[in-house]
Amino acid sequence: ISEAQDAATAAITAEERAILGKYTGWGGLSEAFNSWKRFGDSYKKVSDYFINQDDYEIAQNSVHTAYYTPLFINKQLWEIAQLCGFKGGKILEGSAGTGAILSVMPSKYKSSSSIQAVEIDNLSSKILKYLYPGAQVEQKGFEKTIIRNESVDLAITNVPFATNYKVYDPVDKDLSSAFSSLHDFCIAKNIRKLKQGGIGIFLTS
Repeated sequence: ISEAQDAATAAITAEERAILGKYTGWGGLSEAFNSWKRFGDSYKKVSDYFINQDDYEIAQNSVHTAYYTPLFINKQLWEIAQLCGFKGGKILEGSAGTGAILSVMPSKYKSSSSIQAVEIDNLSSKILKYLYPGAQVEQKGFEKTIIRNESVDLAITNVPFATNYKVYDPVDKDLSSAFSSLHDFCIAKNIRKLKQGGIGIFLTS
């Protein structure tokens, strides 16, 4: 995906949308980033794919956390939202990937909701922008994302799993210092951003 395309977020065909939607990230593919392991050919293909070192390092760091959620589970998340009485409003997806959870959002919410979607991986966030041009997509870590407290009606996400992996949040400093596990921090920050009576639905280990 070129930078020109990224800036335009032009309309894409249904066929292109289906192809982009198949991308599932680098989770579990750590050996593809290690030249000394038996997947040497895969390493060469992966390393040649990336244009700059920053994108390569982001992808390499995501192999422990980028596990995108199966669709049948995502559908159940939305069933929970409906059972909890969600009627629409501001939706926060703080670890969006390419939008697997958003892809099965019931149509009745589309006209009554706004979406803020956060994804740290550069490639995934570009795909996210194409698939959901109406969403506010931010390519950064959740800890670097500024979200007003008590502004979210529904926080729904598969939080990144990483034990003993601390982050620094310049705004919610107390949360990033309190939790040593990334998934615990993400849940706490999501909850802080919920309105009174807001709904938080999280997948975690």
